[in-house]
Amino acid sequence: MEKLTLAQYRAALLEGIERIPAIEVLVADSAGSILAEDLVSEGPIPPVAVATCDGYAVAAADVAKATAATPISLAVSHDVAWEARGPRRHVPRTAARIVSGAPIPINADTVVPIGATDGGVAKVAITAASRQGANVREQGTDASAGQVLVPAGTRLGARQLGLAAAMGRRRLSVHPTPRVVILSVGNELGDPSSRLRSAGVPESNSHTLSVMVAEAGARAYRVGAVGDDRMALRTTIEDQLVRADLLLTTGGLSGAVGDTLPEVLAELGAFEVVPVAMMPGRRHGHGAISSGGQGPSTPVIALPGHPAAAVIAFEMYVRPVLRTMSAYAEKERPRFKARATKAWESPSGVVQCVPVQIEHPRTRDAQATPIGHPWQPSLVDLARANGLAVIPEETTKVAVGDPVVCLIWDD
Repeated sequence: MEKLTLAQYRAALLEGIERIPAIEVLVADSAGSILAEDLVSEGPIPPVAVATCDGYAVAAADVAKATAATPISLAVSHDVAWEARGPRRHVPRTAARIVSGAPIPINADTVVPIGATDGGVAKVAITAASRQGANVREQGTDASAGQVLVPAGTRLGARQLGLAAAMGRRRLSVHPTPRVVILSVGNELGDPSSRLRSAGVPESNSHTLSVMVAEAGARAYRVGAVGDDRMALRTTIEDQLVRADLLLTTGGLSGAVGDTLPEVLAELGAFEVVPVAMMPGRRHGHGAISSGGQGPSTPVIALPGHPAAAVIAFEMYVRPVLRTMSAYAEKERPRFKARATKAWESPSGVVQCVPVQIEHPRTRDAQATPIGHPWQPSLVDLARANGLAVIPEETTKVAVGDPVVCLIWDD
């Protein structure tokens, strides 16, 4: 079995991954999805000049001399109606009662706030001058016709959905959020969330990976711990495929007697275990499977069972796979260089991923301090770190002051 570099393994995974095809969904159902086409303004926004406060639409020249001591009285011509097809023409030397967001009458050029009037219905006394354009949002102030307001590839959050709804859009074309089923494999694992005490090892990987999946922009379905029994494992996997765009497993790859995961997955499709030149973690797996080995296939990625190795492997190659499926424009976390504050050795021919505490990230003064032993990172080290230093295959020693490539977790 030929060992692959990390770059080769990432390329092999991404080669078989396609972004989920776009579908049209209701605006209310599109939160968290990736926009599949530009959201374009069909006309100017706002389409006509509108009031920005409740008050009276007037011509500024008609109220230029108004003061509290010498108010100007104007007849109220009409109330601006929301159902009107378009703004009415303004009658000189009159005022139109208007509410915030309503269209300004043609030839009116300012809105006097209610607080600067006596609130009259038939006649209104204006007690303060209002300059031309005051409290008016002109046509096209927010956007012009044909302007791209939200580009394709944007993750739809509250602000983007609010804009789409304000434009009157009922449906949007999006790439659906990938559904990721997560299970940990091993007879020794016990669920720490269970009320029943277990003598086994507390299972943490599925909890950790579920959060990482969500942070990557996908939807996690955590199954939890599953034993090595061949039939039980196969039944669980087949039952879960109906809701999976990707199956993510952890553990069961060591090659020890009793590890049935590789054989079970191979029975359901194409699957192989591959040694990858990265530290931590040695054996990794990937393939495509289907229930009964027939019908549409679902990608599967198998991570090492060691908690730190599983977390780092997810960061190195699962996260870009999920973001490719989601159609994110940016697949990777931004990387930058930081100066090492301590020296350590790195194995030749292996990408070494070291938990680090990064000070002044993404600046010229960035510094990276390794947390724990660089050769044997633990979950404790990862919890204390805020990023990773990624040491390339050709580097065998990092000296104090050396620049190292880092990525940071923006928790």
